[in-house]
Amino acid sequence: MRIVYFGNNMFSSCLKYLIKDGFEIERVYINSPDFTSSAISKLCETHQIPLFKNKPMSEELEHLISMGVEMFIVAEYLHILPETGVKYAINIHPSRLPKGRGPTPLPYLLKYPEHSGVSIHKLTNVVDGGDVILQSDVPIQTNESITTVMVKMHIEAVNLIKTFLSDVECHYKNAKPQTDYSYFPRIDIGERLLDWKQPTLDINSKLRSFGFLGLILKLNNLFWNAKHIEAVECVHLYEAGEVIYEDEFLLVVSSYDGIVCVHKYSLSLVA
Repeated sequence: MRIVYFGNNMFSSCLKYLIKDGFEIERVYINSPDFTSSAISKLCETHQIPLFKNKPMSEELEHLISMGVEMFIVAEYLHILPETGVKYAINIHPSRLPKGRGPTPLPYLLKYPEHSGVSIHKLTNVVDGGDVILQSDVPIQTNESITTVMVKMHIEAVNLIKTFLSDVECHYKNAKPQTDYSYFPRIDIGERLLDWKQPTLDINSKLRSFGFLGLILKLNNLFWNAKHIEAVECVHLYEAGEVIYEDEFLLVVSSYDGIVCVHKYSLSLVA
């Protein structure tokens, strides 16, 4: 079966499985050429699969279908695909649909672990609204982080795609319509802003919620995204937001009741 794959790193495990199991990947579309798609890019380079960074138009996709492509697999892809005549079109989504539709469900799942799981559904013009083909739970432990949940989703998605591809026609035909859905809106960047006056307990809660996405720090009137931070309670006499220690690798800032250690390699300037 000839497949076109659309996605980024989170479910790159699925693309890796497809390649390993001998499916013909006609081409791959990624969200952007940055780190969010680096694993996908490396797979394509290793296996000489054509890689595209543009948002595909309907004419482009219909041409692929006319050349024999039978399936579109979408997995954490930012763009909505136009409707086409492809035989099978599926999306892999990190929640138990119909609960948890939306572009960034993972941080919400830490608050609503009962909706945690992976779903494969038919691709339609309603975002995350297509008939559910298969789904499974991804249990979340107390105080677990978005990072570990993401990795568990990465693993479980392969199990689902294997099951689906073992009998595509049957699973596709028996998909169930969604009813009574809930929607998680895109996370506003302000929700990731670290307030130095916050208690350590709240800072660590934010770290668990946004982990590899990063927290936003204000330093010297500039905003930075930091992906490797450690926060701990500590008695001190500093004002919240003061720099306690700095070298070429580490920046330590005082918080309301503790210290926040920022690893400099993980910093990037926010435009």
